[in-house]
Amino acid sequence: MFGLLFSIPVAFVASVVYTFFLKYIVIKFPRISALFVYASFLVLAGFIAEIVSLIAFGAVRSYGSVGPIFYFAHTFIFFFSTPALANICCLRLLKGRDRIFDWLGPIALCTVFTFILVMLQLGLSDSLFGIDGNNGPYQEPSLRLWNHK
Repeated sequence: MFGLLFSIPVAFVASVVYTFFLKYIVIKFPRISALFVYASFLVLAGFIAEIVSLIAFGAVRSYGSVGPIFYFAHTFIFFFSTPALANICCLRLLKGRDRIFDWLGPIALCTVFTFILVMLQLGLSDSLFGIDGNNGPYQEPSLRLWNHK
């Protein structure tokens, strides 16, 4: 419970830092900004595809049909969806605006979106691997390159 509540201020601070990074550094380089926006559309398309898969088939069936790559793709989407949303909001929608109040909307939106992603991650990993990582229908994938047993 503490971790879930702690994720909100952490998401807020991360959104503020990343938004100001976009506002004061990235936006000055048009080619890099365009690359960020295009990559963001791909990440958010992956997020929408994952949500559609979860709604249509559920977590267990989606993982079962794709395999462990589903969880790795989900983890990638989990980490990069909020920055992708910030990229689109800040680099595409607010490109010419310079007032600080214009940038508070994306910060709030990214904070809420991050909390939704945390809840999605928690629900997905619990349904696949169980609450403690051992009691679900699948074994949690290891990110280690080798196993010491």
